[in-house]
Amino acid sequence: MGISDRTGSLTPGKRADVVVVDPAALNFAPRFDWIGQTVFNGRPENVEAVFVDGRPLKFGGRLVGVDTERVVREAETAATRLRAAG
Repeated sequence: MGISDRTGSLTPGKRADVVVVDPAALNFAPRFDWIGQTVFNGRPENVEAVFVDGRPLKFGGRLVGVDTERVVREAETAATRLRAAG
């Protein structure tokens, strides 16, 4: 694709998206097929950190810069409005 100078490896100066998963979680047992366990058993709560283009979007298991209470409140308001319309 002609962008290997900017992406494709975790190298200083390159852009990267990284997901950090906690491998010690109970739902990853037995721990012998890491790829399979991650694909089939991985859950959002297993994700400790997410970095997109070097910026943290989730860190320490929590979303960064997102007012989760507001998101839930707005979702409940929208669901109530949809139920009333249906």
